[in-house]
This record gives sequence, structure tokens and C-alpha cells, in this order.
Amino acid sequence: MRIFTKISIFILTVLILNTVDAQNRRYLDQVFSDVEVKYGDEFGVNPNAPAPFAANFTILPFIASQGQVGMRKQPLLANMYYPKGDTKTDRPLIIYVHTGNFFPFPQNGSCGGTMRDSSNVEIATRLAKMGYVVAVVNYRQGWNPRDPEELIRRYFLINAAYRGVQDMNTYIRYFRRTAADFGNPHGIDPSKITIWGQGTGGYLSLATAYLKSYPEIFATPNPLKFILTPPVAPANIPMVLEGYNGTLTAEGPPTTVDAIYNSLSKIPLGDTLCIPNHVGFSNDFALCVNMGGALGDSTWLSPGEIPLISYHVDTDPFAPVDTDVLNVPTSTGPQPVVEVSGSRDLAERLARFGNNNVFDSIPAGHDPYGAANKSGHKGYFEFRNTPDNTSSPWEWAKADNPPSVCNKDASIAKTYIDTIVGYFAPRACVALGLNCDFNSSVTDLTDANVNLKMSPNPATTDVNISVSDATPVRSWSVFDISGRMVRSNAQTNTTSFVIRRDNLQNGMYLVKMQFDKGTLTKKLIFE
Repeated sequence: MRIFTKISIFILTVLILNTVDAQNRRYLDQVFSDVEVKYGDEFGVNPNAPAPFAANFTILPFIASQGQVGMRKQPLLANMYYPKGDTKTDRPLIIYVHTGNFFPFPQNGSCGGTMRDSSNVEIATRLAKMGYVVAVVNYRQGWNPRDPEELIRRYFLINAAYRGVQDMNTYIRYFRRTAADFGNPHGIDPSKITIWGQGTGGYLSLATAYLKSYPEIFATPNPLKFILTPPVAPANIPMVLEGYNGTLTAEGPPTTVDAIYNSLSKIPLGDTLCIPNHVGFSNDFALCVNMGGALGDSTWLSPGEIPLISYHVDTDPFAPVDTDVLNVPTSTGPQPVVEVSGSRDLAERLARFGNNNVFDSIPAGHDPYGAANKSGHKGYFEFRNTPDNTSSPWEWAKADNPPSVCNKDASIAKTYIDTIVGYFAPRACVALGLNCDFNSSVTDLTDANVNLKMSPNPATTDVNISVSDATPVRSWSVFDISGRMVRSNAQTNTTSFVIRRDNLQNGMYLVKMQFDKGTLTKKLIFE
């Protein structure tokens, strides 16, 4: 009996220590083994564009139309991801916004565009295992990217984006309302909300973060880009009219179409364009993330606004990394729409304002992905030389899923997601005030600590690495200069291993090795 008790106490002590260590690593690593998912919860409803808007329908009376079709109400839905078995009730929330060109999948010409896209599920699952609550949400879609008139395409897109921003604000208010009035069923801290947009979702996360009022839309160096002008319109008319489209946050009174708006949109007289949901709660959130996408105008980003974490491919042909014309992919090819500002320009503006200075508080030695970042900016990770020059290397599609240009290799996309989540983790810890215990994380080791031998370096082919018998390598990864993981072994547990060059190009790489007592990162050069 005494032996059993001692063994039980020992096992319990080990479990407690492991639990404490795991909780110390919460939000930095995946500390939960599984997630709980609830699909299709409805968090609001609002009118959407009529069905022809999602086909080949044009809006002005002197353009051939397909007649008047009433607005339809669309539920605002979310797939909810929770860390399974978690008992905390004040968890940070991430509202995750999928891609899709504001156009239904698969007609949008993209590799995704639904709440169940592979990349959405993968990232939401990883974040939930780190202790976050994640809501993968939909938003109203429908516009006409195929109209031959650039100004008409722009009108459609601006209206679609405006509806999307309204929807993001509706989600924020919903979660704040449930925390305040309905017993906090999602177990969140409403002061620690992040909006994370992927692709088209990046436009929405950025605009929701930095476009704070209707007049701000037109208070830009080039306000005409948001104006319908003759001969397309009979006079200069704003592409978005607050009295008809509703307020930017969708909190004002219900709006109805009058004769002026009907002449522009062909939406029937009396139709409602915006229904307020969850009025009376704050639209504020604490952190913005974009993977691709862009901001309608860089001047919308002001000093003192929330921090931003951005990921962008420097050669993105659709959403420019600097300030340039947005191109929307369609089945007939890219269609130019409007000038926007991408992640690199926003990063430079953030640097001038100091909005991302909070990231300076990440303790030295606890940001390996930041060390691999070559953008030169706080909070902005730039991907370069992506496979097939893709603008969304984090996406993949099923093998039988069109279009044929889509990446079908999940392993490639997941290496980029490794970097995305790894770069996000410490920045979210400090930006959201999560009190992450960086000191519980592994420490930086030296060559002498593990008796490291690495040769040849520089190398033309393979590289041999060995350490002492007392300090085996538990796992290792190799990153290229863009921060992309190109080699890894998650459970090697060995004192010697070989990094095979295979098809790696000439250049510098970083080898990160994990030991029981810390990590060691070494430069590796292939010639």
C-alpha cells in the first residue's frame, strides 16, 4: 500500500509539473493535444447583394442589366475552435477571416474562399491548441469583377469591402455582448480580440482596424478613387453612401433604397441595405493580422492605433506589397481595380508612428522567427522566392480541386504556416498582454554547451552535425533566408545527424536545434 502511494504521488507530481510547464508555454506553443469545433453558429444577419451581383450583372441604368432583384438576408456564421479540456474563461479571441475575392467559391477563380479552406482549418486548429479561442467567420460576398469598365468594377468592390467591414464590426460586438450579457459562453476576454485576415480577409482586417469613420474614406490625397464620375455617373457620387449603405460599423438605423440609390444600383426601391446587430457594444479590438491583402489608403493608418502583424509575398501580383493597383484574379485573368497600400508600405508608416514598438518588449533570444525575418520592419514578415512564385504559399487545395495552378502539397503550405504561427506567437503575447512566461521557454545554448561539431560549413553537398552523448538533439529545423522551413525532423532524439542538401539552392540557411535545456541556432552556407 505504501509503495503504491509513493508511486501514485510520484506520478501525480510529474503530471502536475508537466501541466504547470505546459501552461507556462501557453500561447507560445501548442499545449493542448486536441480541439473542440462547433460548426455554423449564427452571430448576426444582414442583407447581401442580389444574386446577379455574383454573376455578370452591371449596376447603372445605361449599362445593360438583368432587371431588378431584391436583396437577400445572409446569416453571419462562424466555425468555433476551442482548446479541448481547457478550463480558462478569459481566453484571447481570434476572429479569422477567409479569402475568396468577395466572390463565391469556386467561381472566384481562387484556390479557396470558404470557412472550411484547408489553411483556415490548419491555422485555427494550431491557434486553439495554443490556448486561443478562434472564430473562422464568413462575410457577405457578391460583386462583378468582370465588368469591362474599371470604374464599375471599383464601385462593386468598394461596396463589397464596405459590407465586409460592417460584418467584422458586427462580430466584435456579438462577442462583447455575449461576454457581458449572456454568461460569456465562449470563455473569452473581450479586451483581447484579434482580427486575422487571409487574402481577401486581409483587406477586411486592415480596413476594420484602421478605417474608423465614414468621412475618413474620402479624406485621402486621391479621394476620386472612391467617387463615381461622369460619364459613368451623371455627376460625382460617392461609391458608398452612408445613408443607403449604412454606417461603417452597421450600428445606425436600418437603411432603405431611395430613387437616387436605385438609379445607381438597380436594387429595388424600399429594399433594406443594412440591419443593425448587437448595438451598444464597443467595436474596438486589440491586434490586427493580415496575410496578403492591403489597405484602401495608407492614410487611414494613424498614430496610436493598434499594432499590426503582416505577412506578404514581395512579388504578389494581386495585392501589391507597396502602394500600387490591386488586381483581382478571375477565371478570365487578373482584373485591375483600384490603388491600395500593401504590407511593406504599412510597415514603414507603422515604423514612423511607433505603433509596433510594443514588439520591442519580446525578450532577447525568444524570437527565432523574428531573427529569420529579412523585411527589416517590426511586425512585417516578408516571404520571398515562393514555390512557383505563388502569392499565397500558406494555401493548399485537394488534389481534385480546380484550378490546376493551386498548390496540392499540404506539406509545403504547412512549412509556411510554421513560420506564420511561430512569428505571431511572441508578438501576440506582448501586444495582447497575455503574460506569457518567456522564461519558462528554452534558452539559447552555445556550441560548448553541447560540444557541437558541424562540417563541412560552407558545404557543397551534405552537412554532418554531432553533439555530446549527454545532450542529444531532440528536434531540428532548417530555414531559408525568407524564414521558410525547408527541412525538419520533429523527433530525432540523436547525437548525430545529416542535413542533406538535395535541391536546396546556394545561399545561407539557419539550422535550429532543440535540446532538453535550450536551443542552438547555427548559420549554414551551401555553395
